[in-house]
Amino acid sequence: MATRAIRTLTGMALSDLVALNRKSPDAAPDALLPNACAVKTCLREVRIAALPEEARPAPMEASAAGFETYSGAEAYRFLLQLACGLESEIAGETEILGQIKQSWRDYEAAHAAEARALRPWMQRLLQDTKEVRTEFVVGLGSATYGSLVRRLLGGTLTGPTLLLGAGQLAETILPFLDTGEVLVWNRSRERAEAMLSRQRVAQTAGRVVLLESTPEAEAAAWHRARDVVICIPADAGRDTERVRAWRNRARHEGRILHLGIDSAAGTAWQQVSDLSTLKDLFGLRDTHAAQREQLLARARKACADKAQLARLDDTDGSRAGSSNHGWEDLAVFQAFGY
Repeated sequence: MATRAIRTLTGMALSDLVALNRKSPDAAPDALLPNACAVKTCLREVRIAALPEEARPAPMEASAAGFETYSGAEAYRFLLQLACGLESEIAGETEILGQIKQSWRDYEAAHAAEARALRPWMQRLLQDTKEVRTEFVVGLGSATYGSLVRRLLGGTLTGPTLLLGAGQLAETILPFLDTGEVLVWNRSRERAEAMLSRQRVAQTAGRVVLLESTPEAEAAAWHRARDVVICIPADAGRDTERVRAWRNRARHEGRILHLGIDSAAGTAWQQVSDLSTLKDLFGLRDTHAAQREQLLARARKACADKAQLARLDDTDGSRAGSSNHGWEDLAVFQAFGY
């Protein structure tokens, strides 16, 4: 009883933190933790509460309702990974953090007494989330065709950029050609018009220019363009003309990204030094994926470390509001098995 009184005066003990996680948000209602802070997304439901062990749902009861149960430092680690987007289908996404913040605001308004006990740890959770996201997650991005094309072209696109094609690949890439003028050419003008009608970017006057579907209009665009993105299959006859047009330009900057070939070997394009192909795009994708996984692994490690610091602060009486330990202390504690 004395220990419980001390905890009431100094703040909720970390050992009382409970998080239930269910990946079926539309499951039938149940009576587990009715006064908990509930975070619901399209993919999961999480319930967060401050309860001593004897007042929590039994593990078998929680499991029968589809919930995973976390408590103490493990609950804090899970919630931190959740807030950082590391538990999401798209790792590193930011929407979940906003959902947690809104759920917490709603909970504070509706359950003031229960929220009072949780508040110091939720405040620490949001602060730790900010630190982990800033160091490891912000700018992580996802590798889409458009983002990879943008990186392969490099630097600032001063334009004009010539985009050949009006299929799904070209439609995906067009919004990422976000600087300067974009010249769109396709052998079917109707198909190109349909593609542009679905693009918000096309609404900007003068930003996107649809060319006539003639060889002459395309040839003129090759002489104007700084960069060219090709989203149509290889064409031996036309490609020879395109290479000649590129090499005879007055300007000597810019590059070509040909997404209709895997390699320039054995094609007219092997004469072009500043050329990238599907092989280069997929190589960049793989490099990006490896770097992304390294950062995500470091972010998960940072979440585990912060949960360990929270446990240590709780043990020595610091509680959620402050920390007497730094990263150097954590390394020592880990070395000695604490």
